[in-house]
Amino acid sequence: MNGQVLYTLSAIGRGKLNELFAIDGKSGTVRNIKNIDFEENNAFEIRVQASDRAIFPMTSHAKLLIEVLDVNDNSPEITVTSLLNRVKEDASIGTAIAFVSVFDRDSGKNGIVNCKISNTVPFKLELNYKNYYSLVVDGALDRERAAHYNISIRATDEGNPSLSSISFILVIVSDVNDNNPYFTENAIHVFIKENKIIILSDVNDNAPQFSEAVTNMYVRENSPVGTVLKAVYANDADASENSMVSYSIISNNNFVPLSTMIDVNSETGKIVSLQTFNYEEMKTFQFKVQATDSGVPPLRSNDLYSNRTYFAAHLPNQIFFSIILFSKI
Repeated sequence: MNGQVLYTLSAIGRGKLNELFAIDGKSGTVRNIKNIDFEENNAFEIRVQASDRAIFPMTSHAKLLIEVLDVNDNSPEITVTSLLNRVKEDASIGTAIAFVSVFDRDSGKNGIVNCKISNTVPFKLELNYKNYYSLVVDGALDRERAAHYNISIRATDEGNPSLSSISFILVIVSDVNDNNPYFTENAIHVFIKENKIIILSDVNDNAPQFSEAVTNMYVRENSPVGTVLKAVYANDADASENSMVSYSIISNNNFVPLSTMIDVNSETGKIVSLQTFNYEEMKTFQFKVQATDSGVPPLRSNDLYSNRTYFAAHLPNQIFFSIILFSKI
């Protein structure tokens, strides 16, 4: 009896080890009784007690270190952070679309991950740092040929056998106005029965024009504020909204504060004084009035004839005013 040995797991430091391991009392063989996960715990320390069967047994203790070897049992995980919901079709090469990161819970070669795009698309992955990538434009985009791309990203570890994961990123290509309109036919023949009415719609192709180029206005000093100095009129040959004209004042130099002196009614063209004028302080000053129609896009009185001089224009595109003050009699 004194020579027979009984093996047990020591109560010291056992914790939950008795739920994972068991020892054969006669042979001393230690076995796991539950699955062990390397990613949860990669090493264990077990205390084993050996005692004889004497009436007063003698005991001895030993420390058993168990190292868990990793098995490639985890596939890589792919995380995508989108930067753009849509990418313009004229986006330059190198434009970042999304950030991609990969992670593998295994260790060693089992945890080394290679990431790449597995289908043919005008995009590529650029490595920023270990396991961190940028998805960028790598070729010309054309919405008229491909309005979207379903990019397949595959991450594969270096385990044996290797495990892989796939993630899909949908990229929408937004339109840019890069195509001229064209007719499907070179010539179109239209036949109209007699007594039919054809209505043509107007295109805003005429800028407003004044009937005179230069006007001298004489204003008596100390005239009350709000005095109507003159009413201007510009004609627009277009129709409807395209012919509706509004008026504004343009300064002729940077020395006269026109905004505090005169104003023009944008609808009626009436020019009114905003202050009383003093002959001794200012005897004359000049300004221009510009007319703008309501077409889309709007045309201004200086859009079509901007090179004409104030005196040479037969139908001027701007009207030049010279205000001359005279002393109150």
